[in-house]
Amino acid sequence: MPTVLVGDDRLGRVTELEPHPVPAAVDPDGWSLDVSGAVDRPLRLDRSDLASLPAETFEEDFECVEGWIAAGLTWRGVRVAALLERAGPTAGASHALVRAMDGEYACSFPLERLATAVLATELDGEALPVEHGGPARLVPTESGADCWEQIKWVAEIEIRESVPAEADTAKEIALSRVE
Repeated sequence: MPTVLVGDDRLGRVTELEPHPVPAAVDPDGWSLDVSGAVDRPLRLDRSDLASLPAETFEEDFECVEGWIAAGLTWRGVRVAALLERAGPTAGASHALVRAMDGEYACSFPLERLATAVLATELDGEALPVEHGGPARLVPTESGADCWEQIKWVAEIEIRESVPAEADTAKEIALSRVE
């Protein structure tokens, strides 16, 4: 597993990144990704399908609402735009709900914003460990993204024709960790 260092500017210390516990419902061996909903061609991709798509590498800092920053993380994965292109969102599609394998954590995005994100399968040159969201973690690439928008254990991207606010749980769950 890669060593990810975290610096806390307020305390001036550096520690290893502490991952959140992996929910029992997360089964990395049985993982697949569904792209469903308002699409012309629903998809179900396994690891080899995802690995066959063009991948990108980029570096980014991760700032958690809990008060720590993981600096200089190198992510590698598939741009979500490539998945959307294969699935063919319908003319009325405007948003997506990205769901984690745990069945509870989900975050909604406008399609044009989601298209710029990467579905990461590697962290710092190694396969993304389950403790950090493997086998696939959504990593928004634009500046100003909130930490809870990085969805670990992504299992479904459901394309919708309206904003899926009722099922968007990510912010609530993330903020409950700091209260």
